[in-house]
Amino acid sequence: MTAALEGSAYRSGPERARAWLDRAIGAQRGRLFHWAPVFLTCGIWIYFGLAREPSGIAVMAVVLLGLALLWLGRSIPVLVLVSLVVLGFGLAKLRSDIVATPLLHATTSEVQVSGLVTGVKTTGSRRFMVLLAPDAVEGLTTDRTPRLLRLTGFDKLGVPRIGQRVALKARLSPLPSPVEPGGFDYGRRLWFESVGGTGRIVAPLDILNGDIPWRYRPAAFIAGLRQAMGQRIRASLDGTLASFAEALITGERSAIPKEINHSLLVSGLFHILSISGLHMWLVAGGVFWGLRAALALIPRLALRYPIKKWAAGSAILMGLFYMLLADSGVATQRSFIMIAVVFFAVIADRPALSTRNLALAAIAVLLLEPEAAIEASFQMSFLAVLGIVSFAELWNDYRGKSAEPHVQPHGFMRRAGGRLAIAVFLALVTSLIASTMSSIPAAYHFGRLAPYGLIANGLALPVIGFVVMPMALLAALLMPLGLEAAPLFVMGEGLKLVMLISDRVAALPGAYVIVAQPPPGAVLLLAGAAAGFCLLAGTLRLAMLPVIGVALGLLLAPVRTADILVERSGANAAIRNSQGEWIPAWPRRSRFTVEKWLQTNGEEVSPALAAKRPGWTCTDLRCDGTVKGKRVALVSGDGTASLDCSGLDILIADFPLRGTCKAVPTRIDRFDLWRKGAHGLRIDGDAVTVSTARQVQGERPWTVIPEARKDRFKRPVDRGSSTHSPAPLSGATASP
Repeated sequence: MTAALEGSAYRSGPERARAWLDRAIGAQRGRLFHWAPVFLTCGIWIYFGLAREPSGIAVMAVVLLGLALLWLGRSIPVLVLVSLVVLGFGLAKLRSDIVATPLLHATTSEVQVSGLVTGVKTTGSRRFMVLLAPDAVEGLTTDRTPRLLRLTGFDKLGVPRIGQRVALKARLSPLPSPVEPGGFDYGRRLWFESVGGTGRIVAPLDILNGDIPWRYRPAAFIAGLRQAMGQRIRASLDGTLASFAEALITGERSAIPKEINHSLLVSGLFHILSISGLHMWLVAGGVFWGLRAALALIPRLALRYPIKKWAAGSAILMGLFYMLLADSGVATQRSFIMIAVVFFAVIADRPALSTRNLALAAIAVLLLEPEAAIEASFQMSFLAVLGIVSFAELWNDYRGKSAEPHVQPHGFMRRAGGRLAIAVFLALVTSLIASTMSSIPAAYHFGRLAPYGLIANGLALPVIGFVVMPMALLAALLMPLGLEAAPLFVMGEGLKLVMLISDRVAALPGAYVIVAQPPPGAVLLLAGAAAGFCLLAGTLRLAMLPVIGVALGLLLAPVRTADILVERSGANAAIRNSQGEWIPAWPRRSRFTVEKWLQTNGEEVSPALAAKRPGWTCTDLRCDGTVKGKRVALVSGDGTASLDCSGLDILIADFPLRGTCKAVPTRIDRFDLWRKGAHGLRIDGDAVTVSTARQVQGERPWTVIPEARKDRFKRPVDRGSSTHSPAPLSGATASP
């Protein structure tokens, strides 16, 4: 041993470095599978980052190459990871082809629509949303009819049930485009739900057939059960508490007052309204521990049968029921998959909480819904759980190495106090880890941070975990017996305390922080380094610390953004002042769009207050401003005859300019906005660079390309391609 130590002492620097590297790499053996979801995600991101839809034959060839690499190079980690990237790319393309649907390319006047109701959701106190599989749309042939339409309406028009066949009149619209170049693409999300158009119901619905097909009866039963449970909850609790309790039990959030939503958002507790990982763990975990404890009281069962596995199976069934009851939202489905993997591990006598199980759950989600990789909910939940699980593994290793089984603390109070201190420490640390990890995608997608989220979660989550959710589960179980009033009362008292905590935290100075959207490259680097720190084993994970430092530095780097934004219909525009703030021309027009512009820029101000900043000079139909020495005019109406263009560098009009003001260097009119969506203009000296929403979207299946009236009668439509023209629609507005 002495000789070995002396030998190591006389090693050269390169030899010691090589030995350290060999040990570090050796520690990664058996952890390749943990990286699978990360590299699948990279392949999916590559697909969504393309400017043009790839050929199906080319993708198939690449996927076959990836499978060959996976098989032939399965013992070579680099080839395995490359093949996972290729397979992720192919999964995204396959999913896009599976959900493909014809798209509407023009807004219509009132048209007759009939079809089968596949989903119904309340969206407000008097509003609802229905997913309709149309049989016929006035003016469209069958092969040009979208697979699904997303329609909204008021309760007074009649709310249908799932599985009913209805006829209605509606105004239909194409899928929405982003509010700014590079902004969130809600139309893409709808595309992956096979929705080809949206609309508004304008007349009472006619029920054509009340008989519900067998395949829709389970969903109709669950919807009816959800409604009945909501009525029971509202009968036992007051309005505000009832809406809160209903959100946690059945997933119905439409009745929650705006002030509660705002308080929870500012305090960092808004996640408790979305039935996702926290709720799934509390409900399924409560069933697991409760049933296991009850069975353990029966010695004959506890000693002879695998009651732990019975409890795990029951927890999976309860999680499945809770997912269906909560309307099976995307986040809820992903959470169920994750808890199912954990409890299946219990049944298979494997470690329940491990990075491997998390990777398995993430792979299952990505196989079913590859588009989840670009959604905020998946990114936030995956990173948060990854951080917690990695810490749990480190903590278990530490406890295993430092445990002294023969030494017990003296006294019951001392032991209890030590355990309580450890429990509080673990709760705070895991909450901090989850908040930190999830804040990386949250800052990018939502532009919001909750500085006091650790305080709010540290105080509220014990109430949620030990009072609110156990009583919610007990109330749901007792509802068939009519005995839900008592547990609902206790649940309501717990919710009062949660709201008190939320309101107090939200009232703290600096509680609501809106940040400008950080550079995408810096966010990717930071998220990758954070994931690497959690997934790597041994001292090699320390190599991620300088990468995290570099990423944090890049987050502070200035981002080259637009100096002028133009709303997609030309109703409003905003200019950036010298402080980097947006100034909308009109305080009330296109309010939703302007709010998104301000939020993305990290501004906590209303459109009305932002419009009061100096920058625009407005009359009834015209606003003039100056940006970086360029004179800008935003004109409304159809004032081409009297339009003064003298001295203008940029002209924006919500009507066709045609040959008017040709001398203006940069002109954007109604035709430009109709064809290309929202515009962003960046000024660099004398040069003005224009980018558009559809330019950033690229030529993808979910990109709506409007067609002129004369073209819409000539070009054929390929089902699943959005770049072709639809057939004529009765009353369609085919041109701007």
